[in-house]
Amino acid sequence: MIRRIEAGMGSRLAKDVTVKDCAEFIRAVTQSDRARQQFRLVLDWIMVCAVHEGWIDTNPVLATRRFQHERKRERLTKEVYAAIWDKAEPWLRIAMDPSLVTLLRREDVVSLKFADVRDGFLWVVPLNTEGSTLVKLRIRVDEQLASLLAQAPDTVLSPFMVHRLPERARPSDKRAAARQHHTQVMPEQLTRAFQDARKPAGVAGANPPSFHEIRSLGGALLSESGWPIDKVQELMGHSSAAMKEHYLDGHEMPWQEVQTGSLLARSGEAT
Repeated sequence: MIRRIEAGMGSRLAKDVTVKDCAEFIRAVTQSDRARQQFRLVLDWIMVCAVHEGWIDTNPVLATRRFQHERKRERLTKEVYAAIWDKAEPWLRIAMDPSLVTLLRREDVVSLKFADVRDGFLWVVPLNTEGSTLVKLRIRVDEQLASLLAQAPDTVLSPFMVHRLPERARPSDKRAAARQHHTQVMPEQLTRAFQDARKPAGVAGANPPSFHEIRSLGGALLSESGWPIDKVQELMGHSSAAMKEHYLDGHEMPWQEVQTGSLLARSGEAT
């Protein structure tokens, strides 16, 4: 996106870029409302930097139209989850079940390390995504979660709970920049593996559920079982705006203790 913005507007001085320039570029660069909104977001980041540097006084992107795009992803049900789990590879199951129980995002699930389990808790610092910035979770490892995590160790030596041997070895300088270990599973690999397991499970449709929907399913199941919405939000890594504002003022966010719910009848079986 930055390369396309550079090609379309990179030769312009920041002070000469108008609202009309930004609006015309965003409309012309793509026909997709979702992509237009993404280009608007990135262009906004660039112009915010220009404001911070004192090159311009106001950000012209803020006055442009917001493009609305609603994802029509089908919700994941207990039955569909069980069908996909049955067709999933063992390492993918290790990612699916803890995600259902802890409500962690795919990026946080693949980042879990064996060393993160200590003193009876799973210690997680969610990535800085919307709704979870500054939150640090201390998830109590109950009998159910302990049983799921106990399935992670195997004959492959890895510091990561969700791991797999690569299909082909790559020199360290050819690996993804974010990859810390050759057995580490990247978020995109998790997404593709979940998609691959959907096909033999007979899950089709125009917008089949993605791995992200596991988190939504887990939250819905907890709510149905009687959990208060604020407790579900705590487990999801959401914190109140007041709490965030307080700790932004030069303080470090404390570890937030949360617990999981009983969502699996036994290890690896959805209920």
